[in-house]
This record gives sequence, structure tokens and C-alpha cells, in this order.
Amino acid sequence: MEHWQAIGESSREVGTGLFFSLLVITVSFLPIITMEAQEGRLFSPLAFTKTYAMAAAAILTITLVPVMVGYFVRGKIIPEQLNPINRFFTLYSRASFELAMRWRAVTVILTALLMASMLYPLSKIGSEFMPPLMKAIFYTCRLPSRHIHHESQGSVTADDKMLKTFPEVHHVFGKIGRAETATDAAPLMMVKPP
Repeated sequence: MEHWQAIGESSREVGTGLFFSLLVITVSFLPIITMEAQEGRLFSPLAFTKTYAMAAAAILTITLVPVMVGYFVRGKIIPEQLNPINRFFTLYSRASFELAMRWRAVTVILTALLMASMLYPLSKIGSEFMPPLMKAIFYTCRLPSRHIHHESQGSVTADDKMLKTFPEVHHVFGKIGRAETATDAAPLMMVKPP
């Protein structure tokens, strides 16, 4: 009976710690979920997938982990105070806490500076996260196959000049005909000129 009580206590400790650590990781993805426009479309699938995985893992930590601990943890369980890793981290955290309490003013000032450093990123919420990307648009003109080469050349040149008048357009490359490859998506009416 004592064995099962010890296992129940240890599984509650493990399950609680795992649940809250997964919750912290999930909350850390909230800024990515709130992104908008291009960066939102790019990063939100990652954030939602990670959040769903963390939610599933959190559910498993409070349902499956206690049962698995009951089946697989056997033998004598070392007390937390005798574990060398736990003792090291306990001493480290206690020393850090005592140092922070001894130097309260410095701790408060450093914390205030750290919080003030977040004002600039907070002021940029809603602005563009990613630099503007160069976009290429493939524009095709379909000419009847009865056009001869110099007529189609003049038509493509006129189209290129017209597209170049827009201030957003940086380069225009005209093309006549289709490539001699099966991977070319051009229709058959874009015949290769003579």
C-alpha cells in the first residue's frame, strides 16, 4: 500500500510539473499567433501545429503519465533531497534568490530596464514583420498562331513598354513562343517563332 501511495505522490508531482511546463511553452507561442498579413500566413501554421501538439501532450501528462508511473516505476524511490542533480539546482536557486534579496534595488532596476526594453517591440505590433519580398508575376499574351514573327515581336514589345509604366514594376522580360520542353506550362497556341 505504501508503494502505491509513494507512486501516486510522485506521479502527481511529475504530472503537475510537466503540465505547467507545457502550458508555458504553449503561451510562449501567442505572439506568433497574433501576427498578421504575410508573416501571419507564413508562421501561423507552425504556431498552431505546435500549440495543438503541446495541448495533446498536456492532456497526456494529466491522464496517461500517472498510470504509466504506476506500472513502470518499481523499487526504491530515491528521496528528492538525496538526488545530486536536485541538490545542485536547489542550492543554485537558493543562492540566486538570496543574492537578489540582498541587492533588492539592483534587482528592481535590472527588472525595470528589462521591461522597458520591451517598449520598442510593443510599439511595432501590427507593423510589417518581414522585409518586402521581390515578387515575380508571369504574364502571358496568347496570340493567334497565324501571327508572323515580327508582328508578335511588336506586340510583346508594346506590352513590355506598357507594363514598365507602372512604378511598382522593376523589370519586364517579354517572351515569344514556348520552350521545347514538356515542363513548359505555356499553351500550344504560344508557338515557337520561326
